[in-house]
Amino acid sequence: MPGIHKPSPKKEHKKVQAKSTNPGVEPSLAEALLQSTGAGIYIVKEHKFVYINPFFEELSGYSLKELAGKNSLDLVYPDDRDMVKKQAVTNLKKSRSRLPYEYRFVKKNGEIMWVMERITSIEYMGRRAALGSFMDIDQRKELEKAITLSEERHRAILNQMSDACFEFDLSGKFTFINSYMSRSLQYKQGELIGRDYHAIIPESDAGAANTVFNRVYETGKAATTFSHRVKRKDGLELFVESSVSLIRDGQGQPTGFICVGRDVSERKQLEMALVRSEERFRNVLERMQDSYYEVDLKGDFTFVNEATCRDLLYSREELIGSNFHMIMSEEEAKVVFDTFHEVYLTGEPNRGFAHKVIKKDGTIGYAESSVSLLKDDRGKPVGFNSVSRDVTERKQLEERLRRSEERFRTILENMQDSYYEVDLAGNFTFINISASNRLGYSKEELLGKNYRFTTADDDIGNILAAFSDVYKTGIPNKCFINKSICRDGSIVVVESSIGLLRNEYGKVIGFNSVGRDITERKALEQQLADMATHDFLTGLPNRLLLNDRLHVALAQAHRNKNKLAILTLDLDRFKTVNDTLGHHVGDELLKAIGQRLTGIIRSGDTIARMGGDEFMLLMPELHQSDSVSSIIGKIAEAFKGPFIIEGHRLNVSASIGIAIYPDDGTDMEALMRKSDSAMYDIKRHGLTPPKSR
Repeated sequence: MPGIHKPSPKKEHKKVQAKSTNPGVEPSLAEALLQSTGAGIYIVKEHKFVYINPFFEELSGYSLKELAGKNSLDLVYPDDRDMVKKQAVTNLKKSRSRLPYEYRFVKKNGEIMWVMERITSIEYMGRRAALGSFMDIDQRKELEKAITLSEERHRAILNQMSDACFEFDLSGKFTFINSYMSRSLQYKQGELIGRDYHAIIPESDAGAANTVFNRVYETGKAATTFSHRVKRKDGLELFVESSVSLIRDGQGQPTGFICVGRDVSERKQLEMALVRSEERFRNVLERMQDSYYEVDLKGDFTFVNEATCRDLLYSREELIGSNFHMIMSEEEAKVVFDTFHEVYLTGEPNRGFAHKVIKKDGTIGYAESSVSLLKDDRGKPVGFNSVSRDVTERKQLEERLRRSEERFRTILENMQDSYYEVDLAGNFTFINISASNRLGYSKEELLGKNYRFTTADDDIGNILAAFSDVYKTGIPNKCFINKSICRDGSIVVVESSIGLLRNEYGKVIGFNSVGRDITERKALEQQLADMATHDFLTGLPNRLLLNDRLHVALAQAHRNKNKLAILTLDLDRFKTVNDTLGHHVGDELLKAIGQRLTGIIRSGDTIARMGGDEFMLLMPELHQSDSVSSIIGKIAEAFKGPFIIEGHRLNVSASIGIAIYPDDGTDMEALMRKSDSAMYDIKRHGLTPPKSR
């Protein structure tokens, strides 16, 4: 606003002949110019207004008369007065290069107006005065304020974003980086300004990023999303998804780029973990002996494992996209549909239902299946998955053995594969429901426990060796048999496969195993083995097992220079019992005799039934001279008491032949012949068995 006129006698001042438009002043060209200019013109002499042009009056609302007695600084906004006074004094002292200055002008009505003013020293009516001119710059100030607020708001928004935002010029140098990006990359605010953007983009991704930037520059179209990595200050690389757009100046010319990037490292890690999980899931499914398949809500197959193809005799390509009606009759399909529909309505899995299937060759198969609902990421049902076991063979076996012993009907019933994972120390890191059910523990009770917790002591070394071999060779062990201890103390035999578990970098982190309970099969194998080596009637070892034990005993006797004895027993008048009382009574008598003989022999001896009414006793490692005599005495004593068979009181005796190794022979055939011959001599002549030598 109007400056302060301070006379300076040392300087010459311009002479201005300006005739006032106030009463008594004649108009002139100069005054015409002053009246028509677009600036407010005024003259202040001794701090008082002596002249104002019409535009001054229009802008300020004051007349010259109203300004009489007012100090020129009274029209300046109080906060700006010191600055205006200082600027006015400075300009009045200068003879040239007077700079404009801006301040707030107070109008007559109290409104505030921004003005830009110049002031100079003049001579007016023979006295020094100050000539000033100012222009209304309110509109420009409003624009500047709006621009400043917009930029501040823009920067504030960018700095408050949870995404990284940065700008760089056409040479690739950063001109702006928001706070989030600085924090994420561990740089101080402004530390990257002026540096090339390659400082944060790895060399492996720089080429692809350059291609995107060039395309945006050439086409003018923004790249909405492109993936790349960025380097933190400490060298750690992050995964980012960015969008990039051109920055243009007021003439529309490109001046740089602006990018907004989102850190998706956690998502990438989750995606990688999901891929590993899917690979492990698929690996387990393909190794399962049970069928596994998925169908959509229409019943079309979307996934089948190898076991499904094997059981149904179809290829994977033939099944995918086909409807489940293809593998079953209309009647069966309705039952299966109703089961699936119930699962859809309740959301609860069906743990087991039986149904028939039609295989590719037209044969009918039987399956036991469980079914669960498949949902998408939003929890919306999209289909079903099912684990199915082909029980055709079991069904056929059950039909054939329907009248046989009950245990043979349930050998294959409800068999389920188990799956578990352990770390390199052998601690359980994952276990499925089948495995926990088989062992009788909950998952929570097993997780973190070592495999030794459920392993029989005599199998720990074997399992450790199997794990070690798989670890060293990398080759899975597809058939490993071991015993597991259940919670109730029972032992189950499991046939397992063992494979390596690796992390995303290919490093071995543990093992996994798919196992099947073969306890019943092993028990059946043992029963069949017993039938091959034991007498069916008495349960005593038969000739085959006796020969095997005799071979072993002879080898030990030869090595230790010991003696052994073979005794052949033949019942006297046993034929009479069969002829008079029947073979059933005879069989029961043989059982009773076998039990008595078993009760009197030593723990290391073997009593065997050789056939008919003939028995044989093997006595290895004879250390005392009267061992044979003692056992013969016990046998004779055992036969003194009668046998009560179905109400019949039967007195039975036996003829006994003895052979001693090495006195009577050094091989099995010689000793058995000698013993048999001695028995027949006694039976024919009633001779007393020889004493032990």
